[in-house]
Amino acid sequence: LHFSFQQGGWGASLADKLVRKCDVLNRGFSGYNTRWAKIILPRLITKGNSLDSPAAVTIFFGANDSALKDENPKQHVPLAEYAANLHTMVRQLSAAGVPASRIVLVTPPPLCEAAWEQECLLQGCKLNRLNSVVGEYAGACVQVARDCGVDVLDLWTLMQK
Repeated sequence: LHFSFQQGGWGASLADKLVRKCDVLNRGFSGYNTRWAKIILPRLITKGNSLDSPAAVTIFFGANDSALKDENPKQHVPLAEYAANLHTMVRQLSAAGVPASRIVLVTPPPLCEAAWEQECLLQGCKLNRLNSVVGEYAGACVQVARDCGVDVLDLWTLMQK
């Protein structure tokens, strides 16, 4: 998300498509997981600021949370905690006045293990994520959306089709 507004990024493309219709604001933090995001979310979206009436608010986490505990303990968040953190963030948005109909959870996207392993090796570490594990987090995200009555964009499934 942090890099989504770089040239060719999906945030930049979305902002371009919606120019003069609405503002697209990025509040992403590269490397964050849900454990850290739920702490800062109340400071980002509060009643009475410029986000009084958002068309939509997306919550897009899981790629870092799903990092393998043994290989990346700093970013790893256990699956049950990840789901609980998503629930918390939906509640925080609701408390800030964002209607459930305007909240969209986005699953982590699938992982190309071969490409990611090459990146890990360049950084001097072992493969620290697996697509099958990312899929478990994507499934948990979909379930949280159902439980909370919000929409979900299941990137993990759609991008593999």
